[in-house]
Amino acid sequence: MTKTLLSGGVIAGAIAGLVAAVFQFFLIQPLIVEAERYETGELVLIGIESNKPDPAPNPLETPGHDAQGAENTDNLLVRNGLTVLTLILTWAGFGLLAGAGLTAFRALPGGGRIPATALGLIGFAVLSLAPAIDLPPELPGMEAAELADRQLWWVATVAMTAAGIFFAAGLRSWPGRLAGLALILAPHLFGAPLPPVSAPAVPPDLAALYAARVLSVNLIGWLVLAIALLWLLPEAGAKADADGLTEPG
Repeated sequence: MTKTLLSGGVIAGAIAGLVAAVFQFFLIQPLIVEAERYETGELVLIGIESNKPDPAPNPLETPGHDAQGAENTDNLLVRNGLTVLTLILTWAGFGLLAGAGLTAFRALPGGGRIPATALGLIGFAVLSLAPAIDLPPELPGMEAAELADRQLWWVATVAMTAAGIFFAAGLRSWPGRLAGLALILAPHLFGAPLPPVSAPAVPPDLAALYAARVLSVNLIGWLVLAIALLWLLPEAGAKADADGLTEPG
């Protein structure tokens, strides 16, 4: 049963990745393209001098560059294709985590049915919302702390948030709930690595809109993943009996 649950997680995650890709192209991709114009120096914030070289002329606007324009179109298709593939693989990984979480939840003595909405909100809280509180999604050109420090803090935050929710929901006792709350709050009390202080290269309103849209798309993706997972495996939402836990496959 565990293998079936995990394979269902991969399929549900792939479905969620395709849905997220649609929203990515309409809501997020235009903001990334706009931020890249600030990153290259094509656009500059008012009152801030740019020390970046002037951008090269756009070959699509220059006559006699049909071949280069076709090459840019091919590059765009490759970029979009890689974006879709990356999202599918990423959400398939999230689906594996969701399937593993359901397996662990079913093994708890007090484990019962878990609604799709609850499963989706837990996944969103652990892997999207909790890290974004101190380390919001970043656009190209934004100043950031060292990558290794951010990755370490992100992994620690996700792990501690997941453990905190597991303790609070699984132990069903006040010491367990307090321990879970302490784990959830710990990374935020410690704080994420701070970027160096410098003049912003990207408009703050553009960065805020990007973070809001990324979180919104992630919420939609998690809800789709949870609904697809429990639709593919309706028995996963309920606690298995003793025979079901030992049933092979």
